[in-house]
Amino acid sequence: MKPLPTRRSLVEDAAERIREEILSGGLRQGERLVEARIAEQLGISRGPLREAFKVLRSEGLVVDLPNRGTFVVRLSPTDIREIFDLRAAIETHAAKTLARRAGVKELRELRRLLEHLEAAAESGDVRTVARADLAFHEAVCRLSGNRRLHAVFTRDVPTMQALIKIDDQLYPSLADTAQEHRPLMEAIELGDAETAAAGFEAHIDRARDLVSEFIEALPDGDRPSGSASAQSARREAPG
Repeated sequence: MKPLPTRRSLVEDAAERIREEILSGGLRQGERLVEARIAEQLGISRGPLREAFKVLRSEGLVVDLPNRGTFVVRLSPTDIREIFDLRAAIETHAAKTLARRAGVKELRELRRLLEHLEAAAESGDVRTVARADLAFHEAVCRLSGNRRLHAVFTRDVPTMQALIKIDDQLYPSLADTAQEHRPLMEAIELGDAETAAAGFEAHIDRARDLVSEFIEALPDGDRPSGSASAQSARREAPG
């Protein structure tokens, strides 16, 4: 990590830089964050760094283990199932609300994001599909007009997706993944709130089962441990 320039507060800048490293995979699940090394990399003292760790703990990105230190959080299969259940609750409500209120501008943006997702699927790039998938779901929550609902989504879902290693097994058919979103889009365009809500719930439940099965099938050495995340990762929440 590069030293930080002088701007805003050191705490905010340090938290942002470490957050970027976690979400980009530069810092891995379960990795211990060594204060001295990170402070030296960022060119700051340990005081602001410890405050930055507090910010990241409140976001569920890091966790303190007694007598061991601060670690990047690890998501357990239970965490993942609970987060997807939260997604189902907020996204079905967002879809229902959006179907009832969407105007030309909102529908145009959502259609553009769906087309981007379909183009990503045609390219065969799993990570691009994952990002486009996330953007579509984020837009549904944002365009619903419910700011608090959108805040829950942006706090929880990108964190979870970034912490899961994107793998072909999570997207066995990129074309099918993209096509699953078309009836969701059509229900919103038609203003059919109940069909939109039911479609999102079924879609997210399928994603939950797929990710949970993927995590549970990992070898023990690769499987996220629930012990570090049970108290923290639940506060965070591919589909």
